[in-house]
Amino acid sequence: MSGLVRSRLQAKGPRWYSWLVPICISLLVVCGIASVLMSQAASTDNASPRATSVVDNQSNAHKRGELHSGCPIVPCPELVVQLSEAQKSGPETVVPLPEAPKSGSEMVVPETQKSGREVNVGAVGTPQLVLPADVVNKVGHKIWINETRGDRNAITSWNANEEFASLGIGHFIWFPAGKTAPFYESFPRMLEFLRQQNARLPSWLDRTPIPPCPWVSRTDFIKNFNSPRMTQLRKFLLDTVAGQTQFLVMRAQSAIDKILDSTPESNEREHVITQFTRIVKASKDLYPLIDYVNFKGEGTDPAETALNKETGEREGWGLKQVLLKMNGTANEPMAVLAEFADAAQFVLLQRIRNIPANRIWEAGWLRRVETYRLPISDS
Repeated sequence: MSGLVRSRLQAKGPRWYSWLVPICISLLVVCGIASVLMSQAASTDNASPRATSVVDNQSNAHKRGELHSGCPIVPCPELVVQLSEAQKSGPETVVPLPEAPKSGSEMVVPETQKSGREVNVGAVGTPQLVLPADVVNKVGHKIWINETRGDRNAITSWNANEEFASLGIGHFIWFPAGKTAPFYESFPRMLEFLRQQNARLPSWLDRTPIPPCPWVSRTDFIKNFNSPRMTQLRKFLLDTVAGQTQFLVMRAQSAIDKILDSTPESNEREHVITQFTRIVKASKDLYPLIDYVNFKGEGTDPAETALNKETGEREGWGLKQVLLKMNGTANEPMAVLAEFADAAQFVLLQRIRNIPANRIWEAGWLRRVETYRLPISDS
């Protein structure tokens, strides 16, 4: 019996084993796959914090290196390129010319680097004013705009309540015979200057001396506004803008000589020379000096003053008073031009306080001197 059972079990054994073995193999394969997947997941989890840490560190490093310019401490290539291009093409960029090295160990910054303009110095220590040919017409046009708002007909004018004609880009004063006023008669002098520059004056003007204004009053002037003489005069003035501008340059140069002649005190003289020199070096077009002298004069004529009721002193409003008001030492061009404009506004407001009737001109005067803050090409 036992033998029969044993033979049956032996006969059934192979059939049971035949399905158990594949199951075990399958389990082993599944376990192996699961193990591989788990190890990859663990590896990914460990790598992610490291990658995130690198990004954060780079971001923090950039923030630590940032200055207020928004660029890290290390040079920004993009910024360097932009600055370089601006220096090449910017209309107001000044490339300083090097001076010959001076003896001694101390490094001296060339004057052109400090100020942005080379100047020639005259005998009294003041710069000689020279307006480049390519700037002359721009300056003349700007002054013409100031005086006439660009109206071609207004280049010959006679303002209400005045006893003289105002002509040319600078509205140069021209008196009829027998009439004067406490103002500088500049039109005959301007014509003499143009004649010396070989300009051909209208025949009725081309005399020595220059004749007085042929129109005796504003009414007479308006009546003859389209007469042959007036039409010829307008054409002559429109054709000689560059020469008239050079006359204004000459007048600005002579203005500083008059100012120094009227300033005997040595400290004031030195102050005037210093401030005048700063402006000349800062302004490539000389427009602020040229226009203000034409606008309000040198400030040396006692007749062109007004009483300050608070101090009991008479105060002028010309270039001299503007230069005395300036006190800066910086040579950065924009800072110098801004200081000149501020001083001019102060002097004009002082005149309005002393002569309240002038308040009607306040807005226009202040608007005009505001144009001194920028070079003509930027305004």
